[in-house]
Amino acid sequence: MDVARSVSDVVQIILLAYLGGATIYLLIFAVAGLFNRKDEKFSVTKTRHISIVIPAFMEDPVIIESIRSALKQDYPSSSYNVILVADSFKAETLQTLRSLPITLVEAQFKNSTKAKSLQIALNCLPDDTDLILVLDADNIMEDHFLEKINMASESGFKIIQCHRIAKNTDTSFALLDAISEEINNNIFRAGHRVLGFSSALIGSAMVFDAKMFRYYIPQLSAIGGFDKELELLILREKVKIEYLQGAYVLDEKVQNANVFYKQRKRWIYAQFYFFGRDFIVSIWHLFAHRNLDYFDKTLQFSMPPRLMLFGILIIMNTINIFISNPNFKYYWLGSLMLITTALIISVPKKFFSIKTVKAFISLPKIFYLMLLIIMKIKGSNNEFLHTVHSYQKDSEIKAES
Repeated sequence: MDVARSVSDVVQIILLAYLGGATIYLLIFAVAGLFNRKDEKFSVTKTRHISIVIPAFMEDPVIIESIRSALKQDYPSSSYNVILVADSFKAETLQTLRSLPITLVEAQFKNSTKAKSLQIALNCLPDDTDLILVLDADNIMEDHFLEKINMASESGFKIIQCHRIAKNTDTSFALLDAISEEINNNIFRAGHRVLGFSSALIGSAMVFDAKMFRYYIPQLSAIGGFDKELELLILREKVKIEYLQGAYVLDEKVQNANVFYKQRKRWIYAQFYFFGRDFIVSIWHLFAHRNLDYFDKTLQFSMPPRLMLFGILIIMNTINIFISNPNFKYYWLGSLMLITTALIISVPKKFFSIKTVKAFISLPKIFYLMLLIIMKIKGSNNEFLHTVHSYQKDSEIKAES
């Protein structure tokens, strides 16, 4: 009995160190994110030429709306262009796209990846372009978006992550996905910048100095999680990534369990893969080059997804109802209270509604799907897992709160 109790105690100590450590980490940056750094206003010295690059794979349902929206930006038409890499599109979609004033690159890769599409786009960049804006095929920019990133570039930052918000919250999955992204925005972008760390990248709504883009994009080789590979390349060289919280881009959220499963499987595999690849190297960079950003990024990759962390803490609290050691009960309860606090304070006020409460009914199903992903994670990087986009309604930026 004593041996079993000792083993149980050791296991709980290990789990508490891992899960409790992740909880404290998230809480620190969640609180920091509440002290929002206002986007600085700079005197614009020049109108920079901006190339909007859109890598798209089989995005026929949404691409026309996105392109037409991009072409309506309130920015001098001679100072920006749109480059679309259309991979495996239908003939009728391509015909429509050819009639629009964009640079259309038709592609059909044997093994499609965003990295390959971005690398092809390199050949189409105007020689005099200053900034590269990477968008997903479903993204819609707010009015004056290009003006905002032109002004932000006066800060001297060479890489800027803008603020993605939900295009749709029409299903429980979409609403919870929207909330999840805002939690990540607060913790891994706003909170990190408040404390002097780099913002996390997110795969789109990313702005690059043209020289930086030409330098980093050819180095990418990831099948999934190209943004994570890109982050690590950037942070390893101690380049700071800014977060432009007041520049909004609409992004489609997952609408059902099947799309959620495919998307999260790709994300979680990439996270664990790059943690395993870079963690030891990042420790060396931390001590040899004082590179805290690079180490912090790999530390993030070691943590379980927020929902899994929350769910596991609930399970551990339940188990400890039947275990007599009172110390663990308090530790597990404390961890659960801290992660709950971190998540709640990171959610924008507009999501505090009856609709959100009803959406929480889907949380057990999402937790179950994420457990399935972890159990079937092996081999997830052998093929490109495409997230299907189709939402075409209400493409208007709404005020944030």
